[in-house]
Amino acid sequence: MSSLPSELVNEILLRLPVEPLIRFQCVSKLWHALINHTDFIQRHLELSIAVNRERTLIFKECDVDPPLNCFWARFNDEQIDRALTKIRQPLRNEKLYTQILDYCNGLVCLHDYERGIAIWNPLIRRYKKLPFEPIENPTGFTDCRSGSPDLAFGYDPVNDDYKVMRVVQFYRKIEKIEATNAFAFELKVYSLRAHSWKRVEEEWPKELSPRSSSASLNGAFHWLVGPPTPARSSETLLAFDLATEKFREYTIPVQSDDDSVLGLEVLKGCLCICVNVFVTRNDVWVMKEYGVISSWARLYTIEQGAVPWTFEYCKPLAYSKDGKKVLMEQDFAYLFWYDIEEKRGTRVRFRPMLKSFQTATCVGSLVLLDGDILIDPRQKKRNKRKRKSNPAEGLNLLVEAMEEVVNEEQAV
Repeated sequence: MSSLPSELVNEILLRLPVEPLIRFQCVSKLWHALINHTDFIQRHLELSIAVNRERTLIFKECDVDPPLNCFWARFNDEQIDRALTKIRQPLRNEKLYTQILDYCNGLVCLHDYERGIAIWNPLIRRYKKLPFEPIENPTGFTDCRSGSPDLAFGYDPVNDDYKVMRVVQFYRKIEKIEATNAFAFELKVYSLRAHSWKRVEEEWPKELSPRSSSASLNGAFHWLVGPPTPARSSETLLAFDLATEKFREYTIPVQSDDDSVLGLEVLKGCLCICVNVFVTRNDVWVMKEYGVISSWARLYTIEQGAVPWTFEYCKPLAYSKDGKKVLMEQDFAYLFWYDIEEKRGTRVRFRPMLKSFQTATCVGSLVLLDGDILIDPRQKKRNKRKRKSNPAEGLNLLVEAMEEVVNEEQAV
């Protein structure tokens, strides 16, 4: 490898999974500098996303005491590992439930109310814990906070930065609760690049309150929002641009009612709205062209009779390679593949069986390579056994990557 041009070495290493790249940092100072360079990390991520390299499901177990465990399963197209592998997550709290806020580019954002927020790369076992940031009450709003803060996590491509946004809503008792001065918001954004929080000067629309979890796409956070009082039920889509720090609002094609609930998700680079009509059906609408209201279209409907089990809430996680099936999470307890053309579902089974869980999907990513190392004694023992039993694995991967580069050059 030392006789190869540096450009060719770069192309070969870009085609490797993250685990051997972590080990190859020790080959030389040159390789260490190359693998840790921001341009290499970004190009490696782009290639991982393009080919779904090391696509992985992360499961955060919920209905256990204490709720400490996370698991992962690799999946390639419709082939998902049936045996889950237990992994250690950075916010291990024996008292409080740790929540998956969101995920993107191989990173998962975790939160609990005692240990705070952490951005975690589970495939390379690195993380960054966010500094504590106090909540500051707006003038005239003392002890009138409305519930827990709403949190969002995503990527700002303009500034090449990962950000967390905290939205805290305050209210005060006045005669007309519908009045705009009855509510106020505190908005703050954390920057991973600066490792600090700052106040957002732009005001949240006071007549709107978040009604869904956030979804991050195209350098913006998104929420389904509606009036803070339950008397009115009209809902819209609110977006916050991470680069300009400005809000914009879009109409949506459906509304919730007493028998349904709306959820906001991202599916293959498109915003989608999940309409869950209780014990009846699940509709998914997608915005095919980002920001274009007329591009909303219904992707599919899952009727209760289409799958041999009842469900209350479903959300899409990923397409199959041919785009004909969607991997669905059902009621925080099951996964199934739904065939859009055949209109039928096939349940995915795992060992161990988890009673309740949250999910995230990841690809191979070196983002947070400079983060804190998450040491898992169990994983350390497994890695030692693996290296002893298969010492040539890294060399074989290098040879395969070299052959791939050569074939591409010959094709050109």
